[in-house]
Amino acid sequence: MCIKGSFGFLLIALILECANAQTCPLPFSRVGNKCYHVSLQEANWHVADRSCRKLGAELMVLDNQEDKLLTTTFLKSMGLSFTQSWHHSVWAGINCLGNRRTFLLARNGETVPYLNWVPLEPNNASPEEDCVGFANYNGAFGYHDIECKVQFPYVCQREPAEDYLCLKRDLFLKVLL
Repeated sequence: MCIKGSFGFLLIALILECANAQTCPLPFSRVGNKCYHVSLQEANWHVADRSCRKLGAELMVLDNQEDKLLTTTFLKSMGLSFTQSWHHSVWAGINCLGNRRTFLLARNGETVPYLNWVPLEPNNASPEEDCVGFANYNGAFGYHDIECKVQFPYVCQREPAEDYLCLKRDLFLKVLL
């Protein structure tokens, strides 16, 4: 009986002393409810997309205005200049490849939750502007369409991982004694 009572106490202690936390694995950084990895190395959209997938992630996609502001502040702190030009873009996980100008999420082909174009975009200025960049362009931060072959830095995003924080095992041994 005494052993059952101690075991029950230990089980309760484990439940009370463990907390669920969400963390970002290296090389990702926590930004709001996402994990971001910024690559300052320039690549075309396809290489950037594959690079993110190798990390178990996808190219960045903004969820809403709050996410846009938080992400923009973070990207500036990481050294991205975002001067008033499309030349200083980062790749986004959106394209219209094979969709006749219907821009969808690259990860699953679904509708983009927050498609915040800069003024005058998308414009398909060249015949192959099937990929999407994020920039401070035409007087605003947002998306613009661009040829997939252009070289930009890119941002990979993933969901935070579930992590359980518990007391060290030797502390529980003291409870049993």
